Amino acid sequence: MAITNSENIISQINSNIFFKEFTFSKNDFKELNTNQKLEFADNVVWLDTLFFIYQIKEREPNSKNSDVKWFENKILKKAVKQIKSTLKYISTYPEIFIENEKGHKLDVIKAKECINPKKIIVYLPPDNFPESKRHLKFYESSEIGLIHLFHSEDYYWICKYLITPAEIEEYLNFREHLFLFDKTKSNELPEQYFLAHFLETLNADHFEPSYINNLQTHNPDIGKFDVSYIIDNFSKNIKLINHQTEYYPIIQEIAKLNRSELSEFKKRILLSIENSESEEIILPYRIYFPATDCGFIFIPLHSKNTQYWKTALYNFTIAHKYDTKATKCIGVIVVRDQKDLEYFEFYWQFVDEEWVYDDAIEKALTDNYPFRKTKMKKVDNRYKNDGYH
Repeated sequence: MAITNSENIISQINSNIFFKEFTFSKNDFKELNTNQKLEFADNVVWLDTLFFIYQIKEREPNSKNSDVKWFENKILKKAVKQIKSTLKYISTYPEIFIENEKGHKLDVIKAKECINPKKIIVYLPPDNFPESKRHLKFYESSEIGLIHLFHSEDYYWICKYLITPAEIEEYLNFREHLFLFDKTKSNELPEQYFLAHFLETLNADHFEPSYINNLQTHNPDIGKFDVSYIIDNFSKNIKLINHQTEYYPIIQEIAKLNRSELSEFKKRILLSIENSESEEIILPYRIYFPATDCGFIFIPLHSKNTQYWKTALYNFTIAHKYDTKATKCIGVIVVRDQKDLEYFEFYWQFVDEEWVYDDAIEKALTDNYPFRKTKMKKVDNRYKNDGYH
């Protein structure tokens, strides 16, 4: 089935926001018994416990139906039916392999473990589409619950403002809560109000017209939390990789972070780069995020000591995981290229296992504590502030 212009646009947006590793737009698969080709969904985003199912509809230029009729038939009937079919496939089939935007095939059936999948319809109507229809926020299904409705322009701006997968999910949850607070009022307001309200507060128990000003004053310093250059080159730079998707759990944990958390992540990466050639002993930079139960440790290493990277990476990663009592921990060695000090090598390690008491590690940390003290204070609203101080 040929991909439409709207489907291509949404695929590009989702690839940038959710990363190519977790975005799927080539979603046809074959029924096991009949070998019949079935369509899973127009677009899928699957990132650990985050699972978004998209149906994307575009108004045919020569359609004889009225705009309202098109909306009722294509959006409220056909697209809804297709989302129901996708959820049925998930619960029925033993495996469904589809290809992500990196060209890797993954078994998306494992996404059925996600307890709160988001059902989303994005549509592109003609310019004279009635505002009353555009303001409809949801289709309410007695079988599968709320299905988000987005004009494609509104969806684009939401992703432009919110930037990270964690924040998009947070906004969708907020959108549902505000709609359920007052369905009638919600369907009278434009999407811009919902977004402006979200930027002000997550409290979904009131409406305040002045919040709309947030869209004019909201001007985040995206550079503080943009780590796309690290993600884009990840599969090229990661060491000790045994198969093409082995690095996914690492960037998955990075992709779960919100803007304030990403800012702290990037700050420590840059400090490690800056101090990697220091003649003094530089203690690792580290952080732990309770929301994902994952620690990160960043270890600057002088290029003359490159041969010790495996030992340093393992010891510091295990020590940080143990010290924070984290289930997961990601360690990274940052070292300048010995042949060209303008470039850097990144050596990564991911550990995922339950924390258990260990006498040897306890003694090592007591006798020679290898970390600096860290202090962080989270602000009330990261969308109006920089997040951590």
